[in-house]
Amino acid sequence: MTAQLTAKTAFYVSVVAGAIFVLAAFILFDKDRELEQIPSTRTGPQVIRQVEQYLKNTNVYAYGDRSRTLNCWAEFEGQEFKAEYLNRGSWRIDAYYDLVRYYWRVDDITLEVTRDPWVKTYNPSIGC
Repeated sequence: MTAQLTAKTAFYVSVVAGAIFVLAAFILFDKDRELEQIPSTRTGPQVIRQVEQYLKNTNVYAYGDRSRTLNCWAEFEGQEFKAEYLNRGSWRIDAYYDLVRYYWRVDDITLEVTRDPWVKTYNPSIGC
């Protein structure tokens, strides 16, 4: 009888404690938080030019043929680039090439360009 009473008591106490936790979490963490926006110091065309310069200086292996190298700018030269400021001090630049959208990140202060590899695709792609 005591084991059964202990189990029932533990169950009901845990349900009440869980309800109190959920209620307290909603009350304490219900306020919206605004992230401080870092104003941009560059314009879209400036960072796109930086990405174009990065592509002109970057050579990669052709997909499917590692004996042949490609210049990234030769592949992206006629493509339309779009720039979007991400309000935390960096820009995201994107362009389509061969059914795949490629992304680059540009730091607003240093203008350092890096590939943004978070988008995964099953299509063949080049490492620009």
